[in-house]
Amino acid sequence: MYLLAVFEAQSRKRSGVAGPCPIPVSGGEISWTDLIVSEAKQNTQAKVPVTATQNRVRQVKSAIKRLADENLILRNVGEPGNTFSLMLLHESGSAESEKRGYLIPEYYEGARTVVTLPVQFFTNGWVYALTDSEIRMYMILKHLAARFPDSHALRGVYLSERDREWLYGISRDVYEAHLMLAKFGLIQLVPNPLRHRDGKVVEFDNFLKKGGVIPPHRFFVMGDSPFFESPLGKMRRALLNYPPSRDQMMRQKS
Repeated sequence: MYLLAVFEAQSRKRSGVAGPCPIPVSGGEISWTDLIVSEAKQNTQAKVPVTATQNRVRQVKSAIKRLADENLILRNVGEPGNTFSLMLLHESGSAESEKRGYLIPEYYEGARTVVTLPVQFFTNGWVYALTDSEIRMYMILKHLAARFPDSHALRGVYLSERDREWLYGISRDVYEAHLMLAKFGLIQLVPNPLRHRDGKVVEFDNFLKKGGVIPPHRFFVMGDSPFFESPLGKMRRALLNYPPSRDQMMRQKS
């Protein structure tokens, strides 16, 4: 919901404060219930039957409330009888955010200060196809590539455990999303002779006995071109081959 709101703001304005979002929660020519892809279903067994559309409205309102609780948006902005669904606030989500609306990044702002995503990330449906963890991990790697462009170009970037926890605030489960990102062709895992293809350290016990330091994974971000096509084909091929089939596992054992 937040990424879509930022995309809407940047599509509507080219500079300055984004201001209120004109898209209503429901109704009208285009609404948030049209833009949000969810598994909302009808519930005819409830005391008061609920339609799929009503469930989607509830989900959207719940997301808006959560974003407001995090100081990322204001909701119900405007005059009585002419309110807007939301208005983006500063990305920091700090207590001072209400005094600072979301400012559209200028074209000249460097990549080190802005994490960029191509328009096709949204228009081709990648925002819906990727999981929350995959999106977070991808944006972190994009940020690292922008912070350390020379290292990224030569050897790839890595995410230390300290930075994972303290700088980006993600769990190891979110970090492991790099496995699927690589299968989808969005990043490339740099081969490391000290690790197996699944990431495990070769002869781990002996490695520790020798006092070896476990090397971190390094990654290359593949640029924007993978987003220029639909994710469905790539994801279908990746998921059909992951996890490996029984025949593949037997061949590996033999």
